[in-house]
Amino acid sequence: MSFVYMKILESRPERYDLGMSLLTLGALTKIKQQIAEHTHPGNRVLDLGCGTGTLAQMCIERGAQVTGVDANSGMLAVAKRNSPTANYLNISLSNIDEYLPDESFDIILSTLAFSELTRAERLHVLKQIKRILKKEGKVLIGDEIIPENFLAKCFYYAFMLPMRLLTWIMTQNTTHAISNFDDEVRQAGMEIVNRKPFMLGMFILLEIKK
Repeated sequence: MSFVYMKILESRPERYDLGMSLLTLGALTKIKQQIAEHTHPGNRVLDLGCGTGTLAQMCIERGAQVTGVDANSGMLAVAKRNSPTANYLNISLSNIDEYLPDESFDIILSTLAFSELTRAERLHVLKQIKRILKKEGKVLIGDEIIPENFLAKCFYYAFMLPMRLLTWIMTQNTTHAISNFDDEVRQAGMEIVNRKPFMLGMFILLEIKK
């Protein structure tokens, strides 16, 4: 996913959801809808990388109490308009250990946030998720990954390589889809209980428990 394109989208938070829907060919909307179906009245829900608050609002409409975390203050300003009854923390995901107590959430959610982190940061956040998740709670992560299927992987590289090249020419920087995310979840001491691929396996929805 192009670093430049992401930054352009983030600089115009009001257009972020439309841009991401186009970029993921609608997969992100489907992922959010399926995540929200896991929430129930009274659930304490944490949305990591909550963006413009669209997923938070879906969960609130199902009766959940939502806390959203995002480092982008512009995104949170839009989120507060889209989902005004949620609580928000303007911090990076790597700093949640300083703000959230042990076993304080029934469900922890995240969409397209882990692929913006380094491997070390992802492991740290996953370990913190395990700490703040209640004993019988669940984690739902929707994100961009490198497909395992050979043909899907070929399509992935053919589709993404031009975007990566353009990004590198313009910024000397880029982002990368997650490889071997299952291993990182296991290293954090948690278990993947269900996985659902989207867009030829370029995106995945994982259901995780302690």
